[in-house]
Amino acid sequence: MELTMTSLRALLILFTLFLITACSSTGRNTQSGFLPDYTVLKPSDEYQDTQLYVSREFGKDALAKIKTLYLPRFEVWVNVKDTDFLNVNPQHIAKLSHYMQSEMVNKLNGHYTVVTEKPTQLDDTVLTIKGAFTDVEFEPIELGVRDFVPIRLVYNAGKSAYLAATEQTEALTHVSLESVFYVGSEKEPMVMMTAHKELDTLVKADGTENVKAVKEILDIWVNNFVTAMVKHRNSGHN
Repeated sequence: MELTMTSLRALLILFTLFLITACSSTGRNTQSGFLPDYTVLKPSDEYQDTQLYVSREFGKDALAKIKTLYLPRFEVWVNVKDTDFLNVNPQHIAKLSHYMQSEMVNKLNGHYTVVTEKPTQLDDTVLTIKGAFTDVEFEPIELGVRDFVPIRLVYNAGKSAYLAATEQTEALTHVSLESVFYVGSEKEPMVMMTAHKELDTLVKADGTENVKAVKEILDIWVNNFVTAMVKHRNSGHN
């Protein structure tokens, strides 16, 4: 059955974890191979750097039946790049995966039945949300053309001195996620999406704070996702 405008609006509330605007559009969306099909993804009309697919079968009636969220730990599908600039250790990303799962479970408990082990019975009351980190990267922020005005030059000179004194550097933190939703024991995905966000960050020049910088993005995603899930549950859009 086709989604009504009301049910589609309610459905989209579920995905604000991935849909916040952290920065200007980058056009970067990964295709790691984690999702079973990328050809059906369409750019979101409302949110930057997000591509989305929603099955026609995942409408108002299906949403109303969901009682349990099964949240396996996010997988790691990151190609480690050959760079000396704040490179992220794959083991650190694995820890970030555990961190994200734990935060989502802790904040959703009390509102939903949330499990991290596969339920013995998968029926239409269980929504499985699988995800993967598909890009975690840092790049230095260079002085841009728009910075070449006298006041901006003075500001950057002072900032450079401050960063040198505090052994910090200015970086652009990239994080990409891919996610797929399944209802019950269905093999066909009900929802698939990719999302990419980036934030300006000050980190230690030796890279010891790069995991902390990624957590800043994950915290925003988790908080918005949990808020949206609870709002959806209490909104009456069932």
